[in-house]
Amino acid sequence: MAALSSVTLSVQIGPIAVSAAPTAVVDALDGATVTHAVGARSGFQLSLTYSKTSPIARTLLPSGFFDPMVRVMLIATVRGVSTVLADGPIKRQDVTATTRPGQYRLVLTGEDVSGYMDLVDLTGLPYPAMPPFARVALMLAKYAAFGVVPVTIPAPFAATENPVEGYHHQQGTDLEYATKLAREAGYDFHVSPGPVPGANTAYWGPPIRVGLVQPALSIDLDHASNIDSMSFSADGNAAVLPYGFVKVAGFSVPVPVPDIGVLKPPLSARPLVPAKTKQLETERMKLPDVLMGLLAGRGGTDPVTATGSMDLTRYGRPLSARSLVGVRGAGNAHDGVWFVRSVTHTLGRGKWKQNFQLSRDGLGSLVSTVTP
Repeated sequence: MAALSSVTLSVQIGPIAVSAAPTAVVDALDGATVTHAVGARSGFQLSLTYSKTSPIARTLLPSGFFDPMVRVMLIATVRGVSTVLADGPIKRQDVTATTRPGQYRLVLTGEDVSGYMDLVDLTGLPYPAMPPFARVALMLAKYAAFGVVPVTIPAPFAATENPVEGYHHQQGTDLEYATKLAREAGYDFHVSPGPVPGANTAYWGPPIRVGLVQPALSIDLDHASNIDSMSFSADGNAAVLPYGFVKVAGFSVPVPVPDIGVLKPPLSARPLVPAKTKQLETERMKLPDVLMGLLAGRGGTDPVTATGSMDLTRYGRPLSARSLVGVRGAGNAHDGVWFVRSVTHTLGRGKWKQNFQLSRDGLGSLVSTVTP
């Protein structure tokens, strides 16, 4: 284990089953960076400094210990509570050699377990009479060896399929196809490490904008403040109203936009009015597919965002991406509940910093208070 002041970082490495990293690796560890974000794979980066006579140079690198596709697991413990920050394959290694003793540098860059889902192109694999959520659940079953537990939510609109008339075929790798199906439904697909070491949750469903709210990010509240800085933006171009048509008896009939609250409950008291419209190519689609496309288009990017940074020792716990968090002390326009779009953890000797990006649909709060 590498001690980072009050934080302990455990590094485990192996081909599929992992074990604690050798002492030489732990001693060489300078720091780690882990990013979790909506619409992107989670990733990690480890930085190690060593000498040309260390076991890293003499045996571990030549033997393939850090080769691409080797599995790495990072577990951080603060105040006795452990969090699995990363679990997935190394995808790249970079070595820098210098003339200074003990200054060789190895940087390992990797992804979450979905990196194993992007290896084999399975285009053409049939899925007869299976709605999208069932297709995703079936393809995820292949990754049980990596502790993957699928959580798939049926789409609110789905056309009934008759396998006699035809059926769907996979397009690309498992990761590409699951991501494509999620985008078409207005859903999110991601793999999160944990909740326990060795387990991973593969989620295919709407963004999680209901349920528990993490303790508030507090700013400009004297001793109660727990973040370093925060800035806010409202982008009118990010609010888009899609529309489409469906053929009925040879005529093009406009289809009303479904209630966005089905997938994306509002988080603000005054949502921003869409500043742009977009016509979707829907006339050849069945009505359920049209409704799903409109819902996906309307539930896109939130127009109001916030970015900031903080030290974990002040906040008290890791901030989780793809979930809700409270904000207080920022003023009436920006206080309230927000959706956490991304979190970047930076761990070094004696520090654990977090940079974050939040988003929501407008200004003003729907709640009177948030939990400190």
